[in-house]
Amino acid sequence: MTTWRLAACLLLGVAAWAADAPPEFSAAGVARGARPARMVVPGSYLTIYGRNLGPAPGQCAADVPPAPYPVEICGTRVLIGAEAAPLLFVSDKQINLMVPEDSPVGGTVDITVVYNGQSSLAVNLPAGFEKTTVALDGPAYAGMPVWLKIDLPGELGGAVRYPSGMGPAGFGCNEVEMRRDGQPLPLRPESDWYRYGGTFSGFPCGTYAPGGAGGRLPLHLLYRLDAPGTYEVRYTLLAMPPGVAGQAEFRARSEWTAIQILPAAPNQRAGWLRTLRAHLPTEPAELLTDTLPSLLAVPDDASLEILVGYLYHPDQGVRHYALDGLFYWPDETVSRRLNALLAARGPNEDVSRRLAQMAAAKRETATP
Repeated sequence: MTTWRLAACLLLGVAAWAADAPPEFSAAGVARGARPARMVVPGSYLTIYGRNLGPAPGQCAADVPPAPYPVEICGTRVLIGAEAAPLLFVSDKQINLMVPEDSPVGGTVDITVVYNGQSSLAVNLPAGFEKTTVALDGPAYAGMPVWLKIDLPGELGGAVRYPSGMGPAGFGCNEVEMRRDGQPLPLRPESDWYRYGGTFSGFPCGTYAPGGAGGRLPLHLLYRLDAPGTYEVRYTLLAMPPGVAGQAEFRARSEWTAIQILPAAPNQRAGWLRTLRAHLPTEPAELLTDTLPSLLAVPDDASLEILVGYLYHPDQGVRHYALDGLFYWPDETVSRRLNALLAARGPNEDVSRRLAQMAAAKRETATP
């Protein structure tokens, strides 16, 4: 056989093998929303990424009808255990499917892709319903910023976004309760961000920060956490913000979870503020989702001095947050510092408006 004929046969053999290669994917290629699927949840939607999962683009056109969806498209089927899953989209590298409602709710289950009679290796994943869980976002110390990390089920991923347009201590549609020794902790009085009749417009569960804080909330803005010890926290995701629409239904809720607040080292906070002053952030995303909320943990002269500097920041969202953050200090302290700020740095519309609001509130209080 001539060399070119041998090469042609080899190429044909390789092509035939590639066409007949079985579907291939791994557990890391099974996604729920924008993240890998941790569980196979009945009634949820999954995406499988892999190779040889179905026909290449243009080889098979199928108009998928509305639900109920077909269990086979262009020779591709997906088995959840022994049951065929309804399919929404099929290609050689991606399958979108719905997990059958009656799939297992405990243990594990095999996922298998079958294309043109060839089966993939089974991928085994936990089966059931995901839980909402909470934990501290790193070690927490008394008198320091304390951030709570919330892990929601896949379909609700991205629902925890901070800050809300409802103020620094307004968590939008997120509610956080805390207790110690079985007794609820009172809210910090400073968390009343509507002191001067503030208004809100826009999506109540959204955020005005670029990107928003992914799944974390500043506990220290709602509760005083200046004593070390064991606390308990419970998180609830509501359909609407608390109090906005009466008794709002909740979409997810964690169990009461114990967290530990550790004793702070001597001068720990002073060292943190010193480092912050030496390298003041300027990016709006970092300021709104970490630096400024953390700065409000302890409202004293040192933190106020840093906060008021951001009232002149070029980003409107940063100025808005810094202005609302002033609620954590007494009005007299704020008024004195803002007047000094205007004298030193010049006109500022936001600062002047806040001073006028405080003056009007003071007059109303003094009126018999």
